[in-house]
Amino acid sequence: MKLQSTLTLRPDFLYLAPLLNIVLLLLIFFLLNSNFVVRSGIRVELPVSASSLKPVERWHIITITGGESPAVYLNEKQIFTGDLAPALEAIKSETRYVLVNADQSVAQGIVQRVQNAVLAAGCELAMGTQVQP
Repeated sequence: MKLQSTLTLRPDFLYLAPLLNIVLLLLIFFLLNSNFVVRSGIRVELPVSASSLKPVERWHIITITGGESPAVYLNEKQIFTGDLAPALEAIKSETRYVLVNADQSVAQGIVQRVQNAVLAAGCELAMGTQVQP
């Protein structure tokens, strides 16, 4: 008795289609995910720099907006510069790394006051910049 298969043979390229779908989805996921690593929801024009940040698991983000009356935000909550050091002392147990995103039109004195408050709280400071075009 001879057994015959009723399955039809498919071309080999059809077996690669699911693999290519998964690879492309992973590629898109990692490309999009890398843009959201250390960004806050507050829009600022960062200065241009050729350097980059070291990888850190979690940052506290301080954002300084530009304009006539600059505002300072700690993790997207507005805060006064005088209250910044005590607020950082309170949340330093989570992580001691602080990223300062300052608009390029902000006066240097405000940026310096924020940097001094971060250093007074015993945190490590990094300045956020954008990559050169």
